[in-house]
Amino acid sequence: MKKSWLNYFNLSDHYERKARFLPAVLSLLPLLPVASMFGVPLLEWGKLLIAGVGLGAVVAVALSHIASAFGNRLQDKLWPDWPHDAPTNLWLHPDERSISVQQKQRWYQTIMGIVQIDIQKAVDAGDPNELKATINDAVKALRTRMWKTPEAERVQLHNVDYGFARNITGLRPVWMTFALVSLVGCWYAYIVNTGAILWAIVSTAIALGALAIAILLPAYVRKRAHYYAESFFGAVAALSASGPQTPKKINE
Repeated sequence: MKKSWLNYFNLSDHYERKARFLPAVLSLLPLLPVASMFGVPLLEWGKLLIAGVGLGAVVAVALSHIASAFGNRLQDKLWPDWPHDAPTNLWLHPDERSISVQQKQRWYQTIMGIVQIDIQKAVDAGDPNELKATINDAVKALRTRMWKTPEAERVQLHNVDYGFARNITGLRPVWMTFALVSLVGCWYAYIVNTGAILWAIVSTAIALGALAIAILLPAYVRKRAHYYAESFFGAVAALSASGPQTPKKINE
């Protein structure tokens, strides 16, 4: 069977579709009212993108990577010292007060048993930079070990959810601009060219909804990151209980 362009560019992967491509497509939806008002076949173009046919496949790949770039930009704003202040790293730091000392010591022992990286030794050494590097090395090694293992199925689901939340939030400047353009265009068409008031009302509702969502989304991204961290450390415990694992390559 002949592969589509999306297969070649890895958009057949669930993460690529939901966490990158879907936010990009959703960001275009605020343009629907003004496109309908002026007779632009936005929905038809959307079908070509989703189908991954011809030029639509190339555009789909480009939109996916644009969404990822906007998401990474937001991520750097929410966690300026990424990855060291991300929940998965931060929760292992001895100065983090939201996690008990006992829990962190248990994690240190478990991690040492899985990937042979001694975080407690780095804590005792007292070098902040070495400690941050050791924690990050441990987290990366754990991700490699748990990649596509049964113990990490929940981690993968939360990783996709976090990626979607991060990217759709990072794209706020795009879809908020589109919502404003649609609002102005629809009301202009209605007032000047006697266009349908229905689309003017729809564009107003979309603009107000977009504003409310834009305010709420950053907190939602942080919450999804915490859910990911919880499932990550749950998988670490399950991985330790299941015995030695063969290292596998991770594709992030």
